[in-house]
Amino acid sequence: MGAYTKKGLYNGYDKNNKARADLDYYSTPPKEVLNILETLDIDLNDKVILEPCAGGGHMVQGIETYCNQRGMKPKKFIKTDIKDRGCPGCETGTEFDFFSDDYPYDKADVLIMNPPFSCIEGFMIRALEIAPVVIMLGRTQVLEGQSRYENVLKDNPPSDIYQYIDRIACWKNGIKPTGASAQAYAWVVWDKNKSDTKFHWIWRK
Repeated sequence: MGAYTKKGLYNGYDKNNKARADLDYYSTPPKEVLNILETLDIDLNDKVILEPCAGGGHMVQGIETYCNQRGMKPKKFIKTDIKDRGCPGCETGTEFDFFSDDYPYDKADVLIMNPPFSCIEGFMIRALEIAPVVIMLGRTQVLEGQSRYENVLKDNPPSDIYQYIDRIACWKNGIKPTGASAQAYAWVVWDKNKSDTKFHWIWRK
């Protein structure tokens, strides 16, 4: 597997492009987090959960709703982000840079994330080093590209791919949009207890 590095963390990110969100911040609709967790029927009871790019807490909200509805109590729910975006209970700041060797959390049972697409490969590599189960929302094209295949997917194929048949709209800078999205998204899941990759369709809530 390739190596993550802080060099080029936001490689390809044009901070002067006003059409792009700050640090590629497109938050996940909480109901779609609930959607994938219900679809997976995953047991989060007594588990250490890590969300390393928590943003404003939209992913967190979906996870907490799922746990509350199922009566599950995680052992620990770790929520971090390099930037403070108002997520309740989140640890934020440069010391929580997921790519840093000083990032304080190196082990979790389940890691759930929607990382910035501009550096998604590094997030994938680091996440797979930390947790046996990784659940990631990403643009569908995250599954293509020779570099990503060689660095991550070749030796770490997902156990499950859940492709949306319709378009969900992630929230630019955490603000709920009023229109439809032009992007196609999929949930990519790695479960190290499984060996074969299975493809599924998923409908938005």
